[in-house]
Amino acid sequence: MRRRQISAILNGKGGEAMGYREDMERCRAFIDAHLSETLAPQTLSERFGYSYYHFCHVFRAVNGMAVCEYVRERRLHRSAQELIGGKSVTEAGMDCGFDTPSGFTRAFIRRFGTSPSEYKQKGGISMMEPEMKKMAAFTAVGYVLKQDQDADFRENGAYWMGKDFSSVSKEDYAKLCVPGRGEIGAWLHPADSTDELHYFFGPVTNGKSIVPKGMEAVSVPAASYAVFRVPKAGDMQGLHENVKKTWKFIFNDWFDKSGLRFDHGAMDFEYYLGEDTYIYVPVK
Repeated sequence: MRRRQISAILNGKGGEAMGYREDMERCRAFIDAHLSETLAPQTLSERFGYSYYHFCHVFRAVNGMAVCEYVRERRLHRSAQELIGGKSVTEAGMDCGFDTPSGFTRAFIRRFGTSPSEYKQKGGISMMEPEMKKMAAFTAVGYVLKQDQDADFRENGAYWMGKDFSSVSKEDYAKLCVPGRGEIGAWLHPADSTDELHYFFGPVTNGKSIVPKGMEAVSVPAASYAVFRVPKAGDMQGLHENVKKTWKFIFNDWFDKSGLRFDHGAMDFEYYLGEDTYIYVPVK
């Protein structure tokens, strides 16, 4: 089956598409539970009842990457969590399926830009280097949350966590979501205030044609960004802490060494895309 045929099926509403997604969800769970073992695509295809060719194409269509790439990503992210949790470099690498410490170190450096030992020593944050991107202007529609305390983005990153978003129905929220795009979180100054900050959270949309009651549209200007990937965590509280640590690293350490300046004519924001979290900081 050709990839475009699979993509068409997955974008449809039929039972076959649901079957693919359920199979791949079970496959991802199996991979996460067996990262220390050999996870060859051929073995996985047989386990889940697919031909090798069919399995590889369905996996890529559903997960956005090849099987081997996905396994490598999961192993590296799990090993990063284990390093922060106190395991040695050798233990973290072996527990996540790497055959040798040297092979683990090379893969880790390619992925995170620093060695496992440095990552462990710095708590997973301080050695990160951003990707530089130019972004066109875009629109997001979301909730605006008033601060319940003096706001400091270094302490209140991921401010959306634990907040009540029941004022907008799931159906209306779904209308805003665009495939392949995520949600942003950003501290904003209301138009009628010079010092108060409000927190915005919502999906990147195709425009302002749909703005459900209880939400607002925000226009994010074009800018050049330093994009920082926030380390993953095992739970929401861990992610909250990692977002805060990343904000602190950017403004307490990175800017001083980067030679760049913050672009006050643009907007910084958190970007949530599936399981990945990023911080976009406008620079010039």
